[in-house]
Amino acid sequence: MKKALVVLTMVLSMTAMAAKVGYINSGEIFQKYSKTAELRKNLNKEKVRLENEIKTKEVKLQKMQLDLQSKGNKVTEQDKKNFQKQVETLQKFVKDSQTKLRKEEMTRVTEIDKILKKAIDKIAKSEKADYIFEGEIMRFGGINYTSKVLSEMEKNK
Repeated sequence: MKKALVVLTMVLSMTAMAAKVGYINSGEIFQKYSKTAELRKNLNKEKVRLENEIKTKEVKLQKMQLDLQSKGNKVTEQDKKNFQKQVETLQKFVKDSQTKLRKEEMTRVTEIDKILKKAIDKIAKSEKADYIFEGEIMRFGGINYTSKVLSEMEKNK
């Protein structure tokens, strides 16, 4: 059994030695890719818009609360129910807005990931690389294809 394991290890080692191995730094690619910057800019714009809308609604609620407090004992159950409904509406709006932003981000990141995978495939074929790994996996050796993959992505926006 030990002999078989040693032979298998040697065969795998020789196969790996014959292979052309490369790596990329996908974090660097995402950071430098122009569509990623565009994505961040658009998401931040939408986030600011939603935050402003939320602040406006919060101010409206605060005014409503002050009106209720000024009524003192004259506050009706209907007034309390209306206020509670407005609070719940705002909470739902906040939650829905956060969900919408996350979904939008995931959709865009998935699109960028597809572009990344196509670029990796194209570079692997053109460079005749047998394997391209994420850079963190590589501890020693290999060819860094990060800049080539990024360049390919920028060409094919």
